[in-house]
Amino acid sequence: MTVGKDVSALFPDVVNCRTAGVRKSLPNRSGAQPDGEAASEPQATVIPNQESLIGDLLSMDIGAPPAAAPAAAATTEIANTGAGLLGDIFGLSGPINTMVQIPKITWLPAEKGKGMEVQGSFSRRNAQIHMDMTFTNKAMSAMSGFAIQLNKNSFGLTPTAPLQVPVIQPGQSAEVSLALGTGGVVQRMEPLNNLQVAIKNNVDIFYFACLVHANVLFAEDGQLDKRVFLTTWKEIPAANEVQYSLSGVVGNADTIANKMTSNNVFTIAKRNVEGQDMLYQSLKLTNNIWVLLELKVQPGNPDATLSLKSRSVEVAPMIFTAYEAIIRSS
Repeated sequence: MTVGKDVSALFPDVVNCRTAGVRKSLPNRSGAQPDGEAASEPQATVIPNQESLIGDLLSMDIGAPPAAAPAAAATTEIANTGAGLLGDIFGLSGPINTMVQIPKITWLPAEKGKGMEVQGSFSRRNAQIHMDMTFTNKAMSAMSGFAIQLNKNSFGLTPTAPLQVPVIQPGQSAEVSLALGTGGVVQRMEPLNNLQVAIKNNVDIFYFACLVHANVLFAEDGQLDKRVFLTTWKEIPAANEVQYSLSGVVGNADTIANKMTSNNVFTIAKRNVEGQDMLYQSLKLTNNIWVLLELKVQPGNPDATLSLKSRSVEVAPMIFTAYEAIIRSS
């Protein structure tokens, strides 16, 4: 069977328990268009015979009252209340890890910055994206008068305040964290998370490009209601489904779910099928693109399979890279 066909007959529990006149569905992102390249290369079903499994899984307590909105990811804990099947499905207990921190890399080497070296990374703290940088002066005279400008980019990233860097003496470094908003001018980049940067000091203006870590673009309100998840999964065509093989997986399904929650990837349901743990998850990017995920992981096996569905499937590569970084973190 293919994911794109009408599978409503496979979801009797969901179909029969719908409240009259009420139908939840995830709306199309404003201005979003189907990805032409993906549509031209339709794939075979990524999740064979999973429609009925997803239907059973997500309809177990479909008539239950909606869950309260999740708190901020940095402090969220998923409580195992033990109240019936909902507690069993969401049986994810234990402390939540902090958001994964990607180590800084060199964005501008000293030989290209006339003695100024810039190392950096991105982080998300308190629902705010940060550009964390270390400026090092490897020249023979002091550096001052710093300023920064970001080119138009896919996610509208722009500084929320001027760059504040103290005077840096020769051989010294300065740590800076620049808060970024998402209200800037949007222009699609290749790859999508490419960010072009210009930094000025008293010596010259220097240009470089870096890649924004996708996990800092995962919004705190990315948890879908079960019914919306199921409806959206069925509505997204098979051409917009992509599979990725993960390696170096650390932990079991519960610890993985906790890691993902702390990075704003929310587990909608969990089930063990023939020795494989299945996690169904959702996330929302800061530009309102929704992504649905299915993770298949087997206890003791460092390899796993991640399947992604989205109306904007072009986000898949950067999502997979971020997911892999999170799942490998300890």
